[in-house]
Amino acid sequence: MAETINIGEIAQKLSKDIFKYFRWDIHPKHDDNFKCTNPEHKSEPKKGEGKTGKPKETHPGDVVFSYIDPYLGKTVYLHTDLKSYSKKSITNVKLRGAFKSLSMTIECAQESNYWRDKYSVLEDEAHEVRGLLFIHNHDNKYTQSFQGAISKMDLQNLPLPAGAIIHYFGPADIQRLYSIGNDIIRLQNDDELPKEYTYHYPDLVMVRRHGDGSKQAATIESMTGPYLIIRHAATENCAAGFLIYYNRPGSSAEEFAYFLDCLSRYQMLEVEQTIRIRVVDREANDDLKTVFEKAKKKYARDWGFDPAREAILNKIKIDRITAVTNTYNPGDMGWRE
Repeated sequence: MAETINIGEIAQKLSKDIFKYFRWDIHPKHDDNFKCTNPEHKSEPKKGEGKTGKPKETHPGDVVFSYIDPYLGKTVYLHTDLKSYSKKSITNVKLRGAFKSLSMTIECAQESNYWRDKYSVLEDEAHEVRGLLFIHNHDNKYTQSFQGAISKMDLQNLPLPAGAIIHYFGPADIQRLYSIGNDIIRLQNDDELPKEYTYHYPDLVMVRRHGDGSKQAATIESMTGPYLIIRHAATENCAAGFLIYYNRPGSSAEEFAYFLDCLSRYQMLEVEQTIRIRVVDREANDDLKTVFEKAKKKYARDWGFDPAREAILNKIKIDRITAVTNTYNPGDMGWRE
């Protein structure tokens, strides 16, 4: 009996378990290489090959996700490298090698007709190709800061063209996104969130949102930011409003007061709509609700709110989500290492 399944099946499972709930699209072509067109792209040298390896013939393509960015007004394609490592394998050498390989891949993908043909990109489509490095820890023993590990690496000399972007999800990011997806399922099963919802992006001071805001996907920036806002219609068990996944510990009233000010600037405190805050940070304050109540009083006092505005603030609910550990295992899945 085979011990692994292919990358394509893993991509489908990822889409179902995580990215489906963030409204990302997934291209049906998985685990397929495309032709390298840059003679400067070299493989890592093997023994006897000197300081540089042989020119690359192809670049790998595990899976390509996409969504329409509401501020850029164009499709963002995320050429994704899926990796699953044990704790001991998450080293600077491995990570830098992964970033280097993906940098060369993105450099070719941005200029390649082969890539555009393979992933069905129309000639006149406004789009941007980025890289996404997805680092999963299959033994669930990696507890150090992945961001800290990245910050200690020298990534200045990566073969990444000017203006190109590579994103990454580390083990903690993956667990957090998995937990949010699980929470969305639970709320929908309890009829506290409709099946159809959209991620909310308000107009900013210098940037206006494109489109009508319906069926909007979560951008990768919002998925790694301090909060992620969902706008939804009413259900039998919940009025229409906003569901916010808050990715900070909520350690002080000042922190929450600043957050409430952000919601006010987004004009989310102007109307009587349900606002639910779901805290996803694993280091969230034990006295979360007490701290939030103090923040509401402080914010209302500092801004001299009238009783009507205070009533809106007092209706905001806050809770923490149940953290869920995924069970992906390389013994069952053929993830690249």
